[in-house]
Parts: sequence; C-alpha cells; structure tokens
Amino acid sequence: MRETGFGFGIAVALVGAAAAGCSDFKGWTKEPPGKPPVMVPGPGAVSNIVSVNKFFSAVPWLIFDDPSSGRIDGFKCTVYLEGSDSPKGVFGTGTIVVTMYRLDKDPTGQEVPVQVKEWVLPSEKAYPWRAKKPTMIGWGYGLRLRWGPDVDVAGKKIAILVKYIRDDGRVINSSRTVLQVPLSGDTGARVG
Repeated sequence: MRETGFGFGIAVALVGAAAAGCSDFKGWTKEPPGKPPVMVPGPGAVSNIVSVNKFFSAVPWLIFDDPSSGRIDGFKCTVYLEGSDSPKGVFGTGTIVVTMYRLDKDPTGQEVPVQVKEWVLPSEKAYPWRAKKPTMIGWGYGLRLRWGPDVDVAGKKIAILVKYIRDDGRVINSSRTVLQVPLSGDTGARVG
C-alpha cells in the first residue's frame, strides 16, 4: 500500500481548487506572473520563540557533489524551536540562521573561530525542512546544509551555532556544537 504524504495532500488540494475555479489559496502569497507561489507560515507557526536546540547524528556528514570523490561538503542536523507556552518543539515565523566556524589556533595555541559559511532561512525558506510528524520532543526542522566546494574544512574542527531571529528582532542563540570533519567520506557520510 502506498502512503500519501503532505505533498500529495497539497497536490490534491491544488487540483481541486483549480477545478473549482479558485485562484486565491489561503497560506500562499500572490507572486507576479511567471513566479511560483511561496508558502508562508500557516497555522501552528509561533512568533514567541524562547529557546533553540540542535541535534546531530553520530555521523552528520553529507556528500552533495560527487559521491565517488569522498569529499564531504555538508552536514545534517535537527533544529527544535521552543515556544513560551510549551517545552516542545514548534515551527517559527522568524528566521533561522546557521553559522559554521572553522576553529583555527593562534600562535599561542588559543582557539580562533573563523566564520566560513552562513545559511539564512526565513520562514518560507525553512518551510521545506519542516518535519512531517512530531517526535517526542515536538516539531523540528531536518536541515541538510551544503557548504560547497569553496569551503575547505576537511580534517578540521568546526563549530556550528544556530540562532533564531524573532519577528520582533530579538535573537535567540543555541549553544555551539564542535565537530571534527573527517578527511573524506569513507567514515559513513551519506549522499546529500
């Protein structure tokens, strides 16, 4: 038996609405002709986020470009935003910002974080990363982020920081997570 998911439900709703002559969908913005509609936060999205948590699997590494090269060029993590009304994860109406730092050492051996990549995900760009079902800790975003060929962190330590910018401008930061990037994907990296 084939399972139907959220995408199938959207497709059925769109076909049904088109057949009925409806041209204005609740939850969609109107775009100029030639541009696809963009989904905006719908019911369940919360503006009052008070905490940001992120989780990494034991092997978070991804290979997006050429799997045969073994060159890791991304990672995956799950981000949970906590609202003021519940300790469980919710979807937010603001912007998720994920920043990656390479952890270098200065001449005295002190750690020096150097920003090498940043992903900015306003709610409409974060929408595709929303979980289809809640977990025991609520709703989250399953991010799969590519840093690309211009960032070389193979064999280096990196730090990941996730911040959330609320609609009122307040910034909520996660703690940082330090990871050691393998030299190659032969350590279980997944194809992105």
